[in-house]
Parts: sequence; structure tokens; C-alpha cells
Amino acid sequence: MSLEIQMNKNIKPGHLLIAEDIVSYKKKTLRLERLLNISMIAVEYLLYLTCFIVLFLFKVVSDYDELRWNDILSSIQQIPVLGEYMMLIGVIFAVYTGWLYQRGMFKWNRDIKIIDDTFTAAKAVAFSFLIALGLIFFLKTSVIYSRVLILVLAVLMVVSFMASRFLRLGVLILLKRTPHYDKNVLIIGAGRVGEQIRDNLNANKTGRTRFIGFLDDYKKGHQVLGSIPDIEQLVQKHKIHEIYITIPSERGLINKMISSVRKYDVQIKIIPELFELVTSSVSFDHAFDYPCIEIVRTPLRGLNWFMKRSADFVVSAIGILLISPILAAVAIAIKLDSRGPLLIKQKRIGKNGAPFNMLKFRSMVANAEALKASLAHKNEAVGPVFKIKNDPRITRVGRFIRKYSLDELPQLFNVLMGQMSLVGPRPPLPNEVEQYTDYQWRRFDVRPGITGLWQVSGRSDLPFEEWVKLDIYYIERWSLGLEFRILLKTLPVVLKGEGAY
Repeated sequence: MSLEIQMNKNIKPGHLLIAEDIVSYKKKTLRLERLLNISMIAVEYLLYLTCFIVLFLFKVVSDYDELRWNDILSSIQQIPVLGEYMMLIGVIFAVYTGWLYQRGMFKWNRDIKIIDDTFTAAKAVAFSFLIALGLIFFLKTSVIYSRVLILVLAVLMVVSFMASRFLRLGVLILLKRTPHYDKNVLIIGAGRVGEQIRDNLNANKTGRTRFIGFLDDYKKGHQVLGSIPDIEQLVQKHKIHEIYITIPSERGLINKMISSVRKYDVQIKIIPELFELVTSSVSFDHAFDYPCIEIVRTPLRGLNWFMKRSADFVVSAIGILLISPILAAVAIAIKLDSRGPLLIKQKRIGKNGAPFNMLKFRSMVANAEALKASLAHKNEAVGPVFKIKNDPRITRVGRFIRKYSLDELPQLFNVLMGQMSLVGPRPPLPNEVEQYTDYQWRRFDVRPGITGLWQVSGRSDLPFEEWVKLDIYYIERWSLGLEFRILLKTLPVVLKGEGAY
């Protein structure tokens, strides 16, 4: 008896029906996705082309002859530089498309992040225009290209890209509301990793995934549908399309499980064993003759570090000049309200555990540190942090400037000197750091900041463990888009004065 016949004998008729349903569903959805994706790409490039044509008509055609709107095609064809401009736009589009394709910008099932994606498009535009202009310089063409056309086209391409992303986002949100478009997902293992994947699936506004439940041999709960041996039955019952395996150390069990479900057209994803390391930045390298993964603390290195430091220096210098009247007003108010210095220098811990003196406007009485021990029993914070909502040491002016974070403004000088950054984890006190775990020490992988992810997510109302999680999220997933979003969210949070004490 042939191997194929033996395999077919092991597959029950019910299995064939389920497999056929899954394949049929995939064909329909893939067809729809391809059609929509091609349509979205076509709309995107139609916007680019429209921008170019309009600029070409008004900045180039008008310089050669009066535009005949009743015979516009003939008017354009008679332009002697038409070929050179077509070559320019062809090179720009080719390089631009290659850049976006390499970064997966045209994938239908990717999670759309408008700001991050727009930054990627802006880089692609800059790179493609530089390549095109460099090629023109190398070819030594005698044509003098319109600088206005080139600059305005670059800006309009970025704006068109953003508009196309909003359009994609709207289409994906509408599709997610369609019940027949769901992709059913089963997670093997109801531990911390499995729960994080579930939360991400549920939080994704544009994805078409629908979390069905967990399979786990050791846990119970309303979302745990059974134990791992029940997997084939659940795949059939719920028509599962995607499985996440979060228990890769159970090799024998995993192999048996995969063998039982691979007869169906189900996508199987295995979370690597070194999940904690892989979630931080990694780079692939070779150690002698062996491939290896090098753990990188944060994406904030190289060019990214240079851009962030440059922005910190420029923005802090300009900021100090612009808010100098506010600094003077706060200084006068503090001096009139209570005795003591205007500024205090607090020893804080910065990047890699290095200490530095952080500047703040004084918001407490002069002997605040001496009174701290007597107030230790009133500490309301959980973890190695000291916080009291109605701290008796705070002065009248101090309460106001703390509510609106005006006491933090002198830290712009720390940013200017390179001790801090505009965005990053808040620098802790040395006695707090002495109580840190190894995991909490990861907050020192980057420069501390004036504002950060946890400040715009609840400020002092969040428990310390949530601070740490948000700080590490920022460190591991740093991007210009994330930096920009935090800065934008900081202002309304500060103006509301919520969660600050």
C-alpha cells in the first residue's frame, strides 16, 4: 500500500470537509485582499502622478508655450524637456517603491501606524530624490529642472502617502466589522506570553484576527477551551486559521500537535524560546563559524542616537530662550512664597547607572529631605518610590508648579548638557535604585527624560511596575514616530494637571 493511500486512510471524511472549508475561506479572503491591496496601491500612485502632472503643467509647460486646454496632450508632447522629466519621475518612483516594498509598506496584513509609516515614507522620498538628482548630475544633462517642482512634489508625495494610509486604515476598520472576514486564532499556552498575544490581538483595530481561546494542560478559565490533546477537535469546531504556540520547550508535545493539525491549511506560528531576549533589539552575527544573535539594548544607536541627540540640543536651546519669561516668573513666585534656594540639585541616576545632578525649581520647604524619614509611613507609592498625594512639605507655589510640571523646566539645561533627554524614563533617586531588580535596571539603557511614555499614560497615578513596563516598552521599541507621539501628548496632559503630585 502506498504512503499516500495510508495517509488518506488516517483522514476522516469530516477532516476533509473542515479542510475544504478552511481552504475555501482562505481563497475568498486572499482574493479580496489582493483586489483591495492593488486598488489601494493604485490610488496611492495615482495621487503621486496627479501631483506631478499638476506641478508640471503650471511650472514647466507654462514656461514654454501657452497651455491649450482643448488640446492638452499635444501641448504637453511639444515640450522639449518632457523626456527628461519623465526619466526623473521614473527614477524617483522606482527607488521610492523599492524602499517602501523592502520595508513591507505594501503588505495588506501589516499593522498601520500612521506617524511611523509617514516617517518611513519621508525617508524614502528623500532617498529617492537624492538618487534621482545624483543620477542627473552624473549624466550631465543640459536641462535645468524646476526646483519648486522638485521641492513641492517631495512634500506632496509625503502628504499623499499619509492620505493613502488613512484610506487603508478606514477600509481595514470597515472590513473588521464584517463578520465573514474574521481570521480565527487559537493560542497554545495561557501563560504570560499567551496573554500578551491575546491582548495584542484584541487591541488591534485594523487586524482581521479574532481570538477564539487558549489550550493549556495546566490552567483553567473561561477562555481556556481545553487541553492540548483537544487541538484537532477545536480546529474543526471553530475553523481555526492561525495557531500561536507559546510553549516551545515541550518539543515532543509540539511535534505531535503540529502533525495532527498540519493536514489543514492552518498557519502555525511558534514564539521562540528566548522570548524575553528577542523582544529587545537583536542583531544577527557570526561568532567564529557559528551564527549567533547579539542582544542590543535599544534601537536608539548610531544614526538614531545622533538624530535624537541633535533634536534634544536644538529644541532645549530654543525652549530655554522661549520660556525665559516663565522661568523668571516662577523664580520670583518661589522667592516671595518661602525661604530657601530657587533651584535644587538632586542627585539622580542616569544612563548606565551614572549619577548626575538634576535641576528643579524648589517646590518644598527648605528642610524637606530632613522631614522625609518622619513621613515614611505615609508613602502611597508601591515599589521603590516615595510619593504622598498631599505631601505637607510642599509649599503653596510648589503645589501649583508641580501640578503643571513647571518645576521640571530647569531640566532643559540638563538636556542641553547631555545628561538627560526630552523623552525617556524619569531618573530615580540613588536610594530607590538600591531596591531595583535586574529587570528594573533596564530603565538605564537610555538617557533619562523630562517626559516619557508613563507620564502621558497616567503620570503618578500608575503603580511603579507599570512605570517600568512602559519605560522598557519605549526603550525596546524606540522610533521617531513614538518619540513624536509622546511629545505631542505631553502638552495636553501637563495642561490638565492630572495625576501629578
